[in-house]
Amino acid sequence: MVVSEIFYRPIYRLFWHGSRALSTTLPLAFYAPEEIDFIGFQSVARHLPPMYYITQNKAVKAAVQQRGLTPKPLFSFPEVLITSRHAMHRFPSSKIISIGMRHGPYHFKRMTRAANYNRFDLYLFSSSADLAAAEEIGVKVGKAIGFPALDAAFDGSITPDDLQALRDKYRLQQDKPSLLFTATWDKANMSAIDRWLPYLPRLAHRYNIMVTLHPWVSPAYRKALAALPFVNPVAPPELIKSVMLADVCIGDQSSVLAYCSALDKPMITFALPPAARSLPEIDELIKSFSLSIESFNELEAAIQACLQHPAELHQARMEANRLMFDALDGQAGLRAANAIKELLTSRGIKC
Repeated sequence: MVVSEIFYRPIYRLFWHGSRALSTTLPLAFYAPEEIDFIGFQSVARHLPPMYYITQNKAVKAAVQQRGLTPKPLFSFPEVLITSRHAMHRFPSSKIISIGMRHGPYHFKRMTRAANYNRFDLYLFSSSADLAAAEEIGVKVGKAIGFPALDAAFDGSITPDDLQALRDKYRLQQDKPSLLFTATWDKANMSAIDRWLPYLPRLAHRYNIMVTLHPWVSPAYRKALAALPFVNPVAPPELIKSVMLADVCIGDQSSVLAYCSALDKPMITFALPPAARSLPEIDELIKSFSLSIESFNELEAAIQACLQHPAELHQARMEANRLMFDALDGQAGLRAANAIKELLTSRGIKC
């Protein structure tokens, strides 16, 4: 429990009940503190009734307004809340029917306490193995449905024209292989960004370079990246398409590697020492489907190996995909929506 919740809870409950008395509660809402949450949820939302979006994020607000909707402030009072964050301390009323889901695929970092999952009425996991790991720590409200954020890569909604438009936007040269670098949050001590970012100029004349960073990566790294004119920073709406355009993906323990595995991309990862939230089984999983290196000096040879033998670790990637996603069929959003509808129906709410 977040300490501030102790003081916030009675205030929030008072206003929530007041809102219900005035019939001003939100029937169905999704809380999206980050743009990636909003994007990943859309393949679920299309199978659900119209809903409200609660956010303080500028990009999410703009996306919601583009749909002709009004984004709701954090101090809102939903009857049913869906979120891909452990954020129920912001909505501390037991009267709210709550559904949680992953914002990233699988559990690339150590899971939080079971109590944080069990605060939800239902929590959606990305695979049966993901669910089993949660149940081992005491989670009782889980259901495996897949990873809806990847549906767009498999349901035909991303067309060749869409990919060409992004290729043109990034000015990717046809005679150069395309590299996608990804980095997780540096403060988690699981990031290798300092092992490659300073040296990207050495690669610019031979490769197209795209970079995606965890939303919380330190401003100093973002500033350094912005100073490199030959680098294409990947915005959240472009993530899946950027992976599809990449010839080789390069990372650390970023969960974007799971996207790369799902799309069967050759991968290179920098070996890192154990961190507080790292998991030995995830370290081994990453090693199984990627070439592991220690330093930038080894990167060029690893890139060439991936380009010359892109199918080298194909089978390992397929096995990892079954572990992380169960099925990559473009239907995870539908399964998630059906699970949500089933819960709401059991509570007397018609969908």
